[in-house]
Amino acid sequence: MHDLLFLALMFAGGMILGGLYFSGLWYTVQRIQQEKHPAFWIIASLVFRMTLLLIAFYFVLSYGSWAHLLAVLAGFIVLRMITTRKMRQLIQTAAHVQE
Repeated sequence: MHDLLFLALMFAGGMILGGLYFSGLWYTVQRIQQEKHPAFWIIASLVFRMTLLLIAFYFVLSYGSWAHLLAVLAGFIVLRMITTRKMRQLIQTAAHVQE
């Protein structure tokens, strides 16, 4: 039971990491429209977001087990799927409003 609770916490942590990752991506996409050097912001954002993820995954794997890492990855992937679905709905809604 204790391990199941810890795996659930790891899953939630993966969702938090996904939230940080995709919030950073959204912020970057919104910001590059006003920037003078958008390529710099895209690359800097990618490097920062990937570094954050790799450090988090490294700590989970070094202090936990492969099951913990899989739980974190599952949380990240589930949040990615939710985010993708929501963004599609927003884009479709915006397309219908413009018509």
